[in-house]
Amino acid sequence: MSVSFIITSYNIENYIVECLESVAACTRTGDEIIIVDDGSTDATTAKVRAFVASAALPEDITLHPVFLGANTFGGVGIAANIGMDHASKDIVFFVDGDDWLNPETFNPCRDVFKARGGDFMLVNYREFDERANKYKTPADQARWANVQKGLDKQARLELALSFIAVPWRKFYRRQFLQESRLRFPEGDFFFEDNPFHWAVCRAAQGFSFYDQVICYHRTNRPGQTMGSTGMELLAFFTHYESIRDAIAATEDQLHLAAMRWLINNMSWHLGRLHPNVQRLWGQRAMACLQDFPEDLWQEGIAPEFLGAAIGDVCEQLRGRNLQGFLSGQQIGRLGQQINNLGHRVNGLHTDLRKLQREVQNTKQFAQSTRNIQEYTALLALHKKT
Repeated sequence: MSVSFIITSYNIENYIVECLESVAACTRTGDEIIIVDDGSTDATTAKVRAFVASAALPEDITLHPVFLGANTFGGVGIAANIGMDHASKDIVFFVDGDDWLNPETFNPCRDVFKARGGDFMLVNYREFDERANKYKTPADQARWANVQKGLDKQARLELALSFIAVPWRKFYRRQFLQESRLRFPEGDFFFEDNPFHWAVCRAAQGFSFYDQVICYHRTNRPGQTMGSTGMELLAFFTHYESIRDAIAATEDQLHLAAMRWLINNMSWHLGRLHPNVQRLWGQRAMACLQDFPEDLWQEGIAPEFLGAAIGDVCEQLRGRNLQGFLSGQQIGRLGQQINNLGHRVNGLHTDLRKLQREVQNTKQFAQSTRNIQEYTALLALHKKT
């Protein structure tokens, strides 16, 4: 089965070459590489053009660079859809332009997908923390333990929905995407991969899981969407509403899964939410939480988050206590500031003790110098006599 690699890029001049070279190393005869640059203003486009002009690819590999010229609104949705419009091979595989693939595992995974069939296959990845310069497992790593034989269709669907939604961890059958008319939502928002993931999982007639690391996702780099602390995070409420509206009223288990998805993401928001957007975030959260059916909340959601910080926040906002939420956030910020001040004070104490040791060592050195000078003087006097 041939693969259409869809690479999206925007202002990632320091990473795009590594990405392109890793994708090239994964290609087989008949594959194609589609590069959609979303109006980069740095050297990204120049590096893409240089790669296209000089890449030594296997026979019958085609390259389709698409330069949009201006940055589209929202996140990666428009660029990813344009990539799908150009795709012509059996499999679609998305790649973020600042990530890279593992050539040693990619094609074995491709072969597994071919052997198993199905509409998509979800695989594993690792994160690379740019700031800390180290690798780590993604937050959903523990869920692989739930991938087991004997799960019924509903349980498999709910498990797939619980995994992190990123598109670059899946092999998609292109004909399935086309026939199901699956597209990324396009709008003035980010994190479009979440509703796309829900639509894909719900439309698929068959899919599989394969716990093999095939790509490395870069985190904590400058300008990255996952580093959002402001208005971008409000998109999750918009995405929840679109996910909710696509679920039939009788599908209680999927409504529970959507509610759980929103709350887990809200918990992620709390640790990074900028004070300037907390009121608006609280208002949007309050509207979504109050829409939760009371029976599903009380029986399926509230007990799961009982005692957790996000559980308390949800209870406040479901009770329309926006001011209580904002006060709690302010107290939390003050507590963090106090902790930071304590760390600074501890650091100053450490520096002071170090300085005191250096002063003491200096005094001891001076005393030793004086002793040597006195001894030298006495020795010289003794020689004269």
